[in-house]
Formats: sequence, C-alpha cells, structure tokens
Amino acid sequence: MKQMKKFSNSKNSLTAIGILSISLITTSTYAINGTLPMIRSELNLIQAQVETLVTVPSFALALLVLFSSLISTKIGERLTVNIGVGIIGLTGIIPFLTENYPLILISRVFLGAGIGMINSLAVSLIASYFKEKTAATLLGFRASIEQVGQAFLTFIAGLLMNISWQAPFLVYLITIPILLMFNLFVPKEHKKVGDDKNGKEIDSEQLLDKRENSKISPIVWFLAILMAILVADYIGMQVRFAQIATNIIGKDYNASPFMSVMLIIAMIGGILFGRFYQLMKFKLIYFSLALFAISNFIVANSHKSLPVLIFGFILIGFPLQLISPLAFHLLPKLAPGNKQTFVTSVILIGFNVGVFVEPYLFIITDKIFGIRNNLSSIFNYFAWLFLIIACLIAVTHFFFSANKKRMPKHS
Repeated sequence: MKQMKKFSNSKNSLTAIGILSISLITTSTYAINGTLPMIRSELNLIQAQVETLVTVPSFALALLVLFSSLISTKIGERLTVNIGVGIIGLTGIIPFLTENYPLILISRVFLGAGIGMINSLAVSLIASYFKEKTAATLLGFRASIEQVGQAFLTFIAGLLMNISWQAPFLVYLITIPILLMFNLFVPKEHKKVGDDKNGKEIDSEQLLDKRENSKISPIVWFLAILMAILVADYIGMQVRFAQIATNIIGKDYNASPFMSVMLIIAMIGGILFGRFYQLMKFKLIYFSLALFAISNFIVANSHKSLPVLIFGFILIGFPLQLISPLAFHLLPKLAPGNKQTFVTSVILIGFNVGVFVEPYLFIITDKIFGIRNNLSSIFNYFAWLFLIIACLIAVTHFFFSANKKRMPKHS
C-alpha cells in the first residue's frame, strides 16, 4: 500500500510517464504495414522490395541493441534516448518527403538503428529510477504500452492512408511529444530505488553494485535463450492459427478479430504483472510456463473444434506478458549496475532471435518428429518442452537454495 502511495506521488507519476512514453515507439516499424500494397502500386515495386521496407529495420535494430550499452556508457543514458528518439522522428518521416525508393530504404535502416538505441534503455531506466515493487508494476505496464503504441500508430496510419500512401509516415511525429515528456518529466538525477541493510535509502547504482555477485550471472544467457524459444512459439502460433482454422471450417478464415483479442489478453497480462509478481515472486516463472504449455496443448488437440482452437490461441499472449517483464525484473539481481543496459540488450536480442529463427525452428521440428500435413501437432512438443524447462528450473533452484543454506556465514 505504501508503495502505491509513493507511486501516486505526482512527481513519481510524471517520471514514470516520461520513461514509459519511450515504449510507444519501440515496435513502430510495423505501423506502416497496411500501406504496403499502396506503396507497391504507386512506386511500381516488386513484392520483395516492399517487404524489405518492413524487415530491413530489424537488422539495424538488432545491431544497435547490441551496442546500445556501450553507447550509453560513453555519452550517457539521457543523450542516448534523445538521439535515438530524434533519429526515429527524422528518418521516420523521410518517406513522406520523397518517392525515391533507395532513399526510403536507407531511412528505414536508420529508423531501426534509432529504435535499437532506445530499446534496452526503455527497460533499464525503470530499474534505475524506481523501487522493486513499483519497477515490477511499471515493467508490466511497459510491455502493454508497446502493444498499445503499435495498435495506436497502426490505426492512425490507416486513417492517413485516405490522404495518400505517404501520409501514414507522419505517425512518426509522435516522437516530438515523447521527447518533450522524457526531457520534462524524467529528472537528470536517478531516483532512490532501494534500501540498505540499515533501512537507509541508496540510489540505483549503489544498490545494484551491492549484489553478492559483481559479475554477470550465466542465468542471463539462459533467460535470453528461454525468451527466444517462447517468442518463436508465440510467433509460430500466430502464423499458423489462420490456416489451422481454415482447415477446420473448410474455407478461408479471417483471423484478424481473434488476433486483436489475443493482443488485448496479452495487454491485460502485462498490466497485471506487478500484482502477480507480488503474490508469486520467482514462482511466477512456473505459472507462466504452465500457461504456455496449456495453450500449446489446447491448440495441438483442438482437432475439429474451432472454439477450442480460438481459446488456446488467445491464451498464448497472457503468459508471454507475464514472463517477459519477469525476465527484465530479475536482471538487477543478476548483474551489477553498470552492466544493466548490456544485460537488458542480451534479453532483447533473445526476443529478436526468436522472431528470426521461428520459421526454421518449426521446419526443423516438423522434420525431426516426422510431422506432415498437420500444422497443429508441433505444439504438443512445445508444450512438453515448456513443462520440462519448468521442472529443470525448479530442480536447479532447489539445489542452489539448499547449498546456499548449508554455506557457513562469514562474520
């Protein structure tokens, strides 16, 4: 209750708004997807050229996520955010000003670079400015705000299509109010976010550097791999859902409404993350993996029942938005303060790897288990995989906890 009162303080609330506003544009590369047919028609492009406008930002994004820790260390977090958001705004509207395809393509590369610069900071700044309980709540909000931002920008871009194919790119002007909110609301000095053993408040860097292990824990790399697997499963289910539904009802099926419902359920998961974490702490990882397994089992065994398939599908987003903020929330305990941006980048790279490898992972899995002409069977194997991972985590956690209790205490 005290934590919520502290968060309700207007100054803290404005700081949260300033930091969370960054996440409105971290998935903005997809905002112009609806305009692609118009772009192809107006510029006389082939399909591969049009699709490249959406995919090419991902490469620059992944590269800059990797180096964002180094950049922010050299020039500071605030300047990195300002430059990154500025690049997004300036390069995002270039297609509105020109019909030159090579120039548009280059602008999209820089757009991805700008997003890559701010992606990890959108997460690590929360841990830097807020105490643990509030940080957990805000990390859940951040996951939801990413999806709200994507939905909002896509909707506005759709309305602007009525003007011209170039007008939708004006959505990137949202970077102007984001820059204003960040610079006006987020103080230059980091907030006090933790307590030492005597109950005295210490700032974020001191708190994170006081951890027993001053090195990066190998658990960080495990979390990155786990997130890659979970995201690959999540994307794969989205990709296959419409065709599985079509196979059940025997005709083309519009999956868009249920895609929207799934995103709404995912947003609810993000919003409730703070409450779930307060109740379950680390056990939330078992709960999330269990929900992933249940969702996969339902989809794999939906057979000819469309309602069962839909239920399993819309469930998948909820645990993803519980476990992804949990991964970020664990990082302050797994690495020192000066490594937080780097380890956040490692987790984000795990997300991107999951997106990239999804089609190949599904093809390989189908071949290994001899799956043919059945798009849903593969999810049985993912369900068992998540249950096995949950058991391995539980066993490992039990032995580490037992060994820690047996260790002699030093005076």
